[in-house]
Amino acid sequence: MAEPASLRSRLLGFTLIPAVAAVSPLLVLPAVSRAAGPDGWASAIAGESVGTFAAIAVAYGWTTVGPALVAIAPDDVRRGRPYRDAVVVRLLTSVVALPLLIIVCAIVAAPGHQLLAALMGLQGALIGLSFTWFSVGVGDPRSILFYDALPRLCVAALSMFAILGGLPVEIYPLAGISVTVVGTTAFTIGLLRRYPSPWPPRREIPGLFRVGAPVAVNDAALGAYSAVPTPLVNLLSMGSAAAGFASADKMSKLGQFLPLTLANALQSWSAEVEGAARLRRLRIALLLHGGFGALGMIVLGSLGTPVSALLFGDQAAAPLGVCVALGLAFAMYSLRTSMTRHVLFPAGDQGAVMRATVAATVIGIPLMVGGGILWGPLGVAIGYGATESISTVLLASRTRSRMRALTADGARP
Repeated sequence: MAEPASLRSRLLGFTLIPAVAAVSPLLVLPAVSRAAGPDGWASAIAGESVGTFAAIAVAYGWTTVGPALVAIAPDDVRRGRPYRDAVVVRLLTSVVALPLLIIVCAIVAAPGHQLLAALMGLQGALIGLSFTWFSVGVGDPRSILFYDALPRLCVAALSMFAILGGLPVEIYPLAGISVTVVGTTAFTIGLLRRYPSPWPPRREIPGLFRVGAPVAVNDAALGAYSAVPTPLVNLLSMGSAAAGFASADKMSKLGQFLPLTLANALQSWSAEVEGAARLRRLRIALLLHGGFGALGMIVLGSLGTPVSALLFGDQAAAPLGVCVALGLAFAMYSLRTSMTRHVLFPAGDQGAVMRATVAATVIGIPLMVGGGILWGPLGVAIGYGATESISTVLLASRTRSRMRALTADGARP
């Protein structure tokens, strides 16, 4: 009975608790969409999409592969070193990424909404500095609750009341930025004491960038095609058309947090045993993610339009076709998250993941651009769904072979 209890506790901690941080924007975003108007709402979500890509550049792969590295580390010293390496690498990448982010946000924003887009972008980009990947690796959901999830819930509620009271909508991203900076700083101070380890010498820093490059390139390619849709629609369309796509994209992105937290819950659980037991756990993880993705596709496709109208207003209601296409993208994302996090990265197969993602990006971005020119927001959504599907299909056979190899000899990266 110990194993099911362990799994249930991890699912509770890493799915329900972090979901608070994902759902908390729903407290304030309806107020933002109504106060900012269709162009402001579309600009805000476009800036947030650019910020999501910038967060991937800032993180430089640590949020993807870091949990697996920490989960298999044999002692506290070896757990503490990756976090210090990540701090150095991510601070250096942020020096380059954040100024470029502001410029891009100003370009994709509608006239008069550049500041809102830039602040939403910064709020998203700074997530790349977050500590949560380390908490996932050591099985510590409480730190996520107290340093991240609950503060985000509180500032979202306060921002909602402030915007309804007449304050500018920019107060929301400013509050989110403060949560990331303060929470991550406080957690990092405690972690450095709890996990004593040396900082990387200056001569080793270039090597850290080289070692992390395959995962960083994969994440960048993935982020490129997932960040393209909303800014692209914002450049090609205006008013309610752009606002409706922004609403569908926001619901889809909020939903993506759930399979990601499910993957976090199963990360160490799937890696703590070997042989046949590990194979069985990997199969369970893939089945859970596949079922979760299918459920999300059904929910978004059938309820996306009325729910978006209720949340963000009639002018920002998501079209049915866009919801269906983004629902397919969500299903593929959910399944691929388990394939990469639980099988391919622990097997040291970052290169295969990178190649599949780059291939999907090379094919998918032109599909989105061409679809947007021909059919507007619906064409962009179809191109995005096709891109996610290509990436997932390319990794399917590799995942099957790596599952057999990984569980046959208890291999470690």
